[in-house]
Amino acid sequence: MIDIHSHIIFDVDDGSKTLEQSIKYLEEIKKVGIKKVVCTPHIKNQNDEKLRKIDINYKILKEEANKRGIELYLGNEIMYSEKIITLLNNENIHTLNNTKYILVEFKRNENMDEESIITIFEKIIDAGYNPILAHPELYRHYRHIDFVEKLRAIGVIIQIDATSVLASSPFNIYIYTHKLLKNCLVDIVASDSHCTRKRNFKSLSKAYKKLKRKYGDYADIMFKENPEAVTKKSV
Repeated sequence: MIDIHSHIIFDVDDGSKTLEQSIKYLEEIKKVGIKKVVCTPHIKNQNDEKLRKIDINYKILKEEANKRGIELYLGNEIMYSEKIITLLNNENIHTLNNTKYILVEFKRNENMDEESIITIFEKIIDAGYNPILAHPELYRHYRHIDFVEKLRAIGVIIQIDATSVLASSPFNIYIYTHKLLKNCLVDIVASDSHCTRKRNFKSLSKAYKKLKRKYGDYADIMFKENPEAVTKKSV
């Protein structure tokens, strides 16, 4: 498995708090069989001090990952703002592993009209980037199958969280997530691990086993093939 969405870099956002905690979850990554992980700390606007800290802590953690045979890559989970394209063009925020793929999120209670969001993604694509929408199942105002169909039609890649696949997730999120899966509207499943008891890398393994039993090869596309393509600089 390859994980393109995680918060394992220590002391930079609401994920891992310490190097020791990050190392603990590197051991979990190794145990469950994840080979590659993209670190995607939250970021919104230009913050040079935060970016320096992310880069420093990433390099420290990457050394620990290398000792354990795990490949780490760097990216950001980018909270949408009107400055996103400028920030990307000026390299003030990270794409995923220096590719043209970017991981974009919105506020959980975002309520702009759907056409405005489609226009936002069209502009990002026109600027030469390949947007991945993080966890659409978590945005309560946009749990509509037709909306996701429109996004995918213009080239947006859809990533759901592994925890949303599992029965322990809130019922409304669980039901909508499985509607997306049933309609083959999910491109990637990621852990979105925050290195906590509820949001960790074990959830990715559990979700894979569950969806492999139900969907067969489609699971390998979501957990292996598409994430692999996203991490390749040549793509």
